[in-house]
Amino acid sequence: MYGRCNVLLTLFGTIFAIYPYFDTQDFIYNVPKVYRISITLDKLLEHYETKMSKDPEWYIALRMARGQLEYTINELDKSVPAKLKENLQNISRRMDRIWNSTDFTTLVYRSKDYEYVAKAIFENIDVFSSLLEPITIGTMGTQKPFRFNFEQYVQEAKTKMPSRKAADACTMQLLISAMETQTTQADGTCELSPECQTQLMQGSGLAFQQTSRVRAMILSRVFDCMEGVDLSALIYKLCIQIYKETKSLEAWDHPPGTRTLFMQQILLCASQGYGEFIKPRWMNKVISWQEPKGCYADDRQPFLKLTGFVGPASSPPPKDSEEEYRVKKAASSEGGSCNSLTSAMALGSLVMYVRVLLETDQAFQYEVLV
Repeated sequence: MYGRCNVLLTLFGTIFAIYPYFDTQDFIYNVPKVYRISITLDKLLEHYETKMSKDPEWYIALRMARGQLEYTINELDKSVPAKLKENLQNISRRMDRIWNSTDFTTLVYRSKDYEYVAKAIFENIDVFSSLLEPITIGTMGTQKPFRFNFEQYVQEAKTKMPSRKAADACTMQLLISAMETQTTQADGTCELSPECQTQLMQGSGLAFQQTSRVRAMILSRVFDCMEGVDLSALIYKLCIQIYKETKSLEAWDHPPGTRTLFMQQILLCASQGYGEFIKPRWMNKVISWQEPKGCYADDRQPFLKLTGFVGPASSPPPKDSEEEYRVKKAASSEGGSCNSLTSAMALGSLVMYVRVLLETDQAFQYEVLV
């Protein structure tokens, strides 16, 4: 009798020791989650196949997602159902149809600096989409949300840098230097001015200021810029801060205008290999935000102004007004409540989920790190 009690106690102890680490909504298998994502992606892409976007960010995200999906399909385990593989292949083909039918001369750019950045990325998009970081977990640590509230977060973000205009200008400078180095095959590496190094590499950041810095560092690493600077370490450091911020946005119940930021944070840092950004509950949020017509909506302009990313909240100068108009025109070009930047971030983050859920490391099917 005593022996049986010991066995039962051991069994219950083991169950309760393991239980907190599992996501109880999807207890064992990743495949049902991927089916859910594939349905969401198909509906999203179907919308943009008929209502073409004019936002360059949509097409950058589309091609990057295509690279992630192609890698995933090629690496599928034999145990993955044939129907699921067919679904993913159909999604990949739809991505190709959208890309091949796009008239890139009709895209709307928010500024000349950003136009150069976007076109340089387009020219090298196949390289970008083929550079995949291995996904790991346990590197971010169990970061807790900020102790302050959302209003204080917004006020703090105002003090950070860079602004969107500065980020575009410095990224353009980075890419011009990189292109010149590649074209002339000259000695040395592409460089940034001291001002841009301060803005992008050494400055502080929150919200979109922070994600713009991560993107610039990723581009710097791709083009082998900033010789002597450990860009991987800088990206890691920023993604730790972003992870804390992402968890804070969740704790604040995603205030208006922050959904795009939330998905962009997931996309950028998960693409750099940080698996803590892949959580079933976050996947469920992204899926639930899809509009009935298939796209995603997010009114970001008030939030962008409040955080200082697009300039002061009151009476912007004419140039800023013109830039804001162009951004709004590009992002909402497909009509209705749809926002193509938000849709682009949803597309990219959901494809990251597909890749991670189908990789061999089974830890990702659980909420290992809260």
